[in-house]
Amino acid sequence: MILGVAGMIGCGKTTLSRALAQRFGLQLALESVGDENPWLTQFYSGPDCMRTYGLHLQLHFLATRFKAMRRMRAMGGSWVLDRTWYEDAEIFARGLYEQGYMSEADWTLYEMLYGELLHAPAARPPRLLIYLEGPLSTILGRIATRGRPGERDADPEYFAALHERYARWIAVFRHCPVLRLDVREYDVIGDPAAVEGIVARLRRQIEGDLPQTELWPGAVDASDTPFAPAQARRSRKARSA
Repeated sequence: MILGVAGMIGCGKTTLSRALAQRFGLQLALESVGDENPWLTQFYSGPDCMRTYGLHLQLHFLATRFKAMRRMRAMGGSWVLDRTWYEDAEIFARGLYEQGYMSEADWTLYEMLYGELLHAPAARPPRLLIYLEGPLSTILGRIATRGRPGERDADPEYFAALHERYARWIAVFRHCPVLRLDVREYDVIGDPAAVEGIVARLRRQIEGDLPQTELWPGAVDASDTPFAPAQARRSRKARSA
């Protein structure tokens, strides 16, 4: 079983994904946004860089996403996926094309590759899509206080357009059932116990597919989230060295 966690930048997908993985003992597949992604910082360095590196960034996400999906299907078991391949292509890549950051030739190439990958066995839809949503003002506030440096410095108009595309996308999403969550109604970082309310709603939709033996609920380690202070992230790296 695969659970997909979807939503725009700043809504807390990674934090919730980690909390659900810990709560149910699920395996966790995170988005490639760390040091292993060589394009992200360059992409957010300004409009010209977004045009230069847009295709590179989206191809990186597409390749690493399907590599992770292939690995997940091969390993088996139950997983929670931080962002879906649908968003990569149908929101981010398409949005770059619509905003002029990706040429028509680049978009045609990307769309052809994405269409072929959708026919791969690894691209079977998730059992459930957990969709995180909230007003643009709330999302921008979270990006300003918790976002990665490249995201905090990006043009707010980029996020406004992204927010609108997400709203259009989820309105017609039909690949699998959807559980919609308003990010104003919980704060997993500030109140780890808030995940229990989400768990209750999750159970009502897919009770038969959840692991029969749960792990005991535990506090979410904020240093493991992408919104953790730099000092906490450095401390975590030092512990693992």
